[in-house]
Amino acid sequence: MKINLNLRKINNLIEDKQFDLLLEKGLKFAEDIEKDDAIGFTDLPETDRYIKQVKTVIERLPEGIDTLLLLGIGGSALGAKMVRDCFADRLTKELIIMDNVDPETIHHTAKRINPEKTVINVISKSGSTVEPISLFKFFFNLFELELGREKALKRIVVTTDSVKGNLRKLADELGLLSLGVPDNVGGRFSVLTPVGIFPLEYCGIDTESLLKGALNAKRHGNSMAVTGAVIDYLFYNKGKNIKVLFIYSDKLYRFGEWYLQLFGESLGKRVDTKGNEVNLGATAVLAKGVTDQHSQVQLYREGPDDKLFAFFKIKDKTDVLIPDSFSEFDGFSYLNGKTFSKLIDAECEGTMQALEKSGRPLILYEIENIDYETMGELIYLFEMQTAVCGYLYGINPFDQPGVEEGKVIAKKLLGYY
Repeated sequence: MKINLNLRKINNLIEDKQFDLLLEKGLKFAEDIEKDDAIGFTDLPETDRYIKQVKTVIERLPEGIDTLLLLGIGGSALGAKMVRDCFADRLTKELIIMDNVDPETIHHTAKRINPEKTVINVISKSGSTVEPISLFKFFFNLFELELGREKALKRIVVTTDSVKGNLRKLADELGLLSLGVPDNVGGRFSVLTPVGIFPLEYCGIDTESLLKGALNAKRHGNSMAVTGAVIDYLFYNKGKNIKVLFIYSDKLYRFGEWYLQLFGESLGKRVDTKGNEVNLGATAVLAKGVTDQHSQVQLYREGPDDKLFAFFKIKDKTDVLIPDSFSEFDGFSYLNGKTFSKLIDAECEGTMQALEKSGRPLILYEIENIDYETMGELIYLFEMQTAVCGYLYGINPFDQPGVEEGKVIAKKLLGYY
């Protein structure tokens, strides 16, 4: 594993016996999750069939395409966005992700894309998600006006349910290129399915290495995932109902956004698995190190003691020397000969120690370096951690009933019913 979990001083805040009992229970939950055929995300690292399917579709696309326009929302977009932004310097083609229906953004995107050199990937497992469908209608119309219907249809890839739904029906009737989403993998767990694999593979990301990292986490990371779940569970029950992710890496910032959905949608539930009303779930908050030291740490140290902190730092990173400019001024001389790597590490350590002095619970994920395998490890590690935490809470971490009512109301307002 290229990720290490440093518990810092958090063991001083919990009872060893209680922690050990929950760890044993959580490890059993992890085994149960991996054996359950209804839970599909644990199988993804062990198969390359989706990569093969994706490559077959890519081979059938028109020549000369240099841009992929992804139309999705939530789990249909956040995973690809996370990986894209982490490895932006390695992309061989442009990946534009539309995951909102802000008309200003739609207008400006429409002005800058070239339909002749762009392929549209519309993603909706149900085939009826209003945001990607509305975007699809808009951009297909744009392509059809520019290229004609026949050429426009050849620049569409549909990612949806394999057998049912409006998008599946459309793809089958029009003979569109399409990819299937596994029945037993929910949207927020779907980055290692064709939902994420297609756009990433198309744009030059080594998806085989992503899967290799995920497989490594499956084989060697369950103890770390369960430890993280137990800590989340214990401190939520101690009144820490806010979890702050403090990420000391610009490249990993989108990972935090991806995790916010995974955490919130999986663990925020009104009822438990027995039907009891529990209204359970912590709130995840994203902070960027060092930027948010200057905007949030005052609150975190001296405000309500209702937070658990998870810090993320990269050990092996590009280094840049701080030059000896203005060396005649003594007030700047302490930086002479230092590097920005040393500076950001000192800032991270200083923030952690300051929070610990205030008695705030925190843990540290030390990441060896950022490559494709590490990203695969992170994806699987936190998917498993979230699932185990849900089992400890006694709730279903794989449904999202609270999301559906807002969708129904929005469709009513649009006259769908």
